Amino acid sequence: MNNQIREIHHDVIPLKDGTRLAYRAWLPVDAVNNPVPATLEYLPYRKNDGTVIRDEITMPATAGHGYACVRVDIRGTGESEGLFDDEYSEQELSDAEQVINWISRQPWCDGSVGMVGISWGGFNSLQLAYRQPPALKAIITICSTDDRFNEDIHFAGGCLLNDNLDWASFFWAYAQARCPDPRLMGDGWQAHWLNRLENMPFLPLKWLSEQTKSDYWKHGSVSEDYSRIRIPVYAMGGWADAYRNTVFRLVENLSSPCKGLIGPWAHVYPNIAYPNPKVDYVKESVRWWDRWLKGIDNGIMDEPKLQYYLMDSVKPAVDYSHRDGSWQSETSWPSASIQNEQYFLHPGALLADPNAEPHTVAVCSPESTGRMGCKLMVGIGYSGEFADDQQADDAQSYTFDTPPLEDELPIVGQPKVCLDLSSDQPVANVAARLCDVHPTGESTLITYGVLNLTHRDSNETPEALVPGKSYRVTVSLNHIAYRVPAGHQLRLSISNAYWPLIWPSPYRDTLYLQLSGCRLNLPCSTSLEVNNNPALEAFDDGEIPAGKVLRPGQTRKTIQEDPETGLVKTRTETDYGHYWYGSCDTDIDFTIDQLLSIHPDEPNSAKSDTALQVKMKQGETETALKSHYEMTSSQQHYFIRATWQAWVGDECIFERSFDEKIERKLI
Repeated sequence: MNNQIREIHHDVIPLKDGTRLAYRAWLPVDAVNNPVPATLEYLPYRKNDGTVIRDEITMPATAGHGYACVRVDIRGTGESEGLFDDEYSEQELSDAEQVINWISRQPWCDGSVGMVGISWGGFNSLQLAYRQPPALKAIITICSTDDRFNEDIHFAGGCLLNDNLDWASFFWAYAQARCPDPRLMGDGWQAHWLNRLENMPFLPLKWLSEQTKSDYWKHGSVSEDYSRIRIPVYAMGGWADAYRNTVFRLVENLSSPCKGLIGPWAHVYPNIAYPNPKVDYVKESVRWWDRWLKGIDNGIMDEPKLQYYLMDSVKPAVDYSHRDGSWQSETSWPSASIQNEQYFLHPGALLADPNAEPHTVAVCSPESTGRMGCKLMVGIGYSGEFADDQQADDAQSYTFDTPPLEDELPIVGQPKVCLDLSSDQPVANVAARLCDVHPTGESTLITYGVLNLTHRDSNETPEALVPGKSYRVTVSLNHIAYRVPAGHQLRLSISNAYWPLIWPSPYRDTLYLQLSGCRLNLPCSTSLEVNNNPALEAFDDGEIPAGKVLRPGQTRKTIQEDPETGLVKTRTETDYGHYWYGSCDTDIDFTIDQLLSIHPDEPNSAKSDTALQVKMKQGETETALKSHYEMTSSQQHYFIRATWQAWVGDECIFERSFDEKIERKLI
């Protein structure tokens, strides 16, 4: 870091319609006299206190290398004016084009802008690259997706994710509804906040009503036309994150310069990642910006196109502080060094020899299958997010095991399970899990995939199953890099339930697998060498500052079966802690209490019940949000009930209730 920097803690960007968006920025002190390229991160997560920790780690360090780093709150969030309408909306992206243009014309910017972000900011970075604003020259997209229907937080393989409601409730309390800082908004802050609360969309209704890959989901899905992205893209992700498949698709499909990087991480920036090893994200990102915003030929594009962390086998646990393994690289993707191994399904066995016998096996898993080992889709680096021992779920599935392996098996890429099957109901789901079975019996989840069988041929136009009719389907599992040691066994587990990851099918169905037509296609590396790229050396930036800890965060999860009702109940109490942030003199106390319940024999007994509370003190102003969400279903409908409350001190200034009924459409 060579430059002294200055910070603009709060200012506004004017839009054409008169709305002003709030921003925070870090830039070299002499940037007005010696303009520099700029990077933009554009989010609804409150620049003042929502992303304060990572901003204050990454932004000043990047600015010190000669960049203006700008962090902007989306319309209707944080201290930005206007009203929020939806994630990745036309309004959001149109505003972003104006923001990029405004930044490029500032006296401290040389006209070149890069865009960066993780999750929401990774999404809209890709989406703005797709829209091609002239000043946008390159992006870094982290933990994002190119396919909003299949691989976002709402649906997967046509299956409804429990995360759909969880994300809507979390987003309301974390970003959408929080009070703007009265010290920055001025005397009209409460009226501004009330107007925002009264006009907020009820996102669960909007998202759950779109049950196919309609134009709603295609908007913002850059996979609809990769050729529209013409600027350089660096895609990053983690094996413990839901969005890792996108890295591979971007590297494969973009014609513009592209690189991919995947570590063992959850949904977190690589320099503050969990689990270890971290990498020096600032160093790596500056190399990228130097090449594409400053035109410095530093050799970054001469390095391998894809770099990934090959994880070693590990005993199952809900937390890992570190994953053993090694960095690997590929000059292109798909790679000639990845060979497809085929395994065929025999009764209880997974063998290299084809199965010519006409065996049929029935799969009718308890509706609670998945409760012991399945985490929700997106892990964000908090305790208890990893899948635990899979033995209990394996016992409720139909399993196929290899003999003990004679040689190690380095799985690299996307496994696919091809199944010949029939169902006794018109709507059914299937889940496939790949596990590492240790000689001592423990079963570690390697990767998984889910498919709503009515979406077997199309997400746009699903078709009901004809009971008793045979279908050939492919279940694509999530990409992974995992080394199964010699002496271990590889297990494929097939179930027709995967709670609580996916909401159950409306029917208590049974699947019938015709084994002679079933196989596992397993991508395996034939050439492994340790990647000695110094950019990927183990990195520790010391303890991550979190302001003052008033109460540390913690998570407690309990699972029990009610002896009277037979319901299997999973309660997760997530305490995000109580912290004070010095740069904005704000303290935040945030808790979530969720109860998920289901009866093993009744899919429409599924219930999600979540209560959230956030308390904030901004200077002398104390505010709070309280919300409660409940979701149930019948064969024909989903039902969502919710309440919202906003408080100033001891006074409830806003309350709203919802009671929604949404038709199920083959899901």
